[in-house]
Amino acid sequence: MRYIIVTGGPLPDDAADLIRSLSEETEDKVLIACDGGCDILARHNIVPDLVVGDMDSISDKGLEFIKFNDVFVETYPVEKDWTDTEIALGKAEDGEIFLVTPFSGRPDHTLANYQLILNLRSKGRKIVMTDGITYCYPLFGEDSVKIDLKPLKKPVAVSLVPWNFGEEVKGVTTKGLYYALDNADLTAGSSFSFSNHPVDENARIAVEIKAGRLLVIATIAD
Repeated sequence: MRYIIVTGGPLPDDAADLIRSLSEETEDKVLIACDGGCDILARHNIVPDLVVGDMDSISDKGLEFIKFNDVFVETYPVEKDWTDTEIALGKAEDGEIFLVTPFSGRPDHTLANYQLILNLRSKGRKIVMTDGITYCYPLFGEDSVKIDLKPLKKPVAVSLVPWNFGEEVKGVTTKGLYYALDNADLTAGSSFSFSNHPVDENARIAVEIKAGRLLVIATIAD
């Protein structure tokens, strides 16, 4: 099962193209919009399967769109212990998750989302956080990821971001990156592993770790 979860905030049109592509690739998917995430779907006429949230940021046009398409809405109180995004992620019972969310806008929400995807990865879930321009892959423990750069179609910058100040990321090995690492240890609070780039823009890159928590972030560089 594929879960595509779309949050509110300043998402670029690239996100809509990605959502449509992910939805069309398989019938075995669920598209969930979080509150204001309905707005980008409404602009591009993409109908979600479910809407969740406190509905405090959705526009009038977004509301009209989901009402017209008879989309089921799970409404939650504004005063609650979880973000709309965390509630939506809780609906993803199995399979892969694509969290389509801004990397700009509310920094507190972005930081919370980094924590959420790392937590899910620690439980063995396959998840990527993206706005259609930037892709963030969480790694936890003994873990690895392979990233196909062809869909980005432009020069890409790749950063490896250690997440825990109390624990080094051990045994970091990369393949396909210009500045290669071989069984290296990375520490939070340093920019040593930032702004790398692939040797071949049309190839796959790979990152593996033996222990720790790491965010692998690939983004269009121009």
